Amino acid sequence: MTSSLVNELVSHVLPSPQKIEAVFVGQRFIAVRLCSGDVGLAVTPLTRFDSCVGLSKLSGSFTQCNSSELAKFCTSQNSFLKAIGLATINAVLQKELKGRSDFLEGDFLKYLKIEPDDNVATIDYYTTKINLLKKANLTVFDDRFAGKRTDFPILPMSSLLEELPKADIVVLPPSFIDKIQEIRRLASRAREFVVVHPTTPPLPEPFFKRSVTMIATMMILDSDSLFRYVIEGAGTTMFKRFCKKILFKSSPGSMSSVAFSSILYSLQRLFLVP
Repeated sequence: MTSSLVNELVSHVLPSPQKIEAVFVGQRFIAVRLCSGDVGLAVTPLTRFDSCVGLSKLSGSFTQCNSSELAKFCTSQNSFLKAIGLATINAVLQKELKGRSDFLEGDFLKYLKIEPDDNVATIDYYTTKINLLKKANLTVFDDRFAGKRTDFPILPMSSLLEELPKADIVVLPPSFIDKIQEIRRLASRAREFVVVHPTTPPLPEPFFKRSVTMIATMMILDSDSLFRYVIEGAGTTMFKRFCKKILFKSSPGSMSSVAFSSILYSLQRLFLVP
């Protein structure tokens, strides 16, 4: 079942269809490049080939679609088509991002206040952030690595129901975008609920409506180089050459800041040249 958040992201990009120049499905990332040169990424699903894009019989036809048509794949039950849809949405949002100024620059941990006695939960194993996050009471939920660390617990996803309500801070990637509302309900006492990854859609308003307090993503500065490097197998650690880390932060308990952000963005969009 497609979440209302996904539907809202899709609806946001539908009114402005863009021509598609290229679609790349790699082992690590899926990349969509618009004819404008803007690029969007999504993580390639880790599912087996029983749901691969080839079985959809659409391979070879993606560039005949426009961005609005590809974005609708984000509601597909096929995980590869879904990722193509998300990459397309991100490409359109990267183009819109050039008209925004309501974001902060830098790593999300710079703005996330973590106390030593906080219970921090990450859904997925954030390799590059573990050493900083485990300074608090860190618990990781990831079926791939459950039980494989001795310095902090890595639990199976089945433990979320019991353990997540204890969390003060929750960090998760956009691969769980369909389950964000469900996960947020489990973590109702968490003061920070953060969606973090270079592939996080840079559109905070739909996330803030659902009690996400921060989204951390990237602004692409050199789309040509990024696209080329992704095609050649580059990982996220190389993205900093062509992108900068940005985030959108909501003030917890303050609806006025969220409302102001939404109003400001709506006004900016009115004056953007299509």
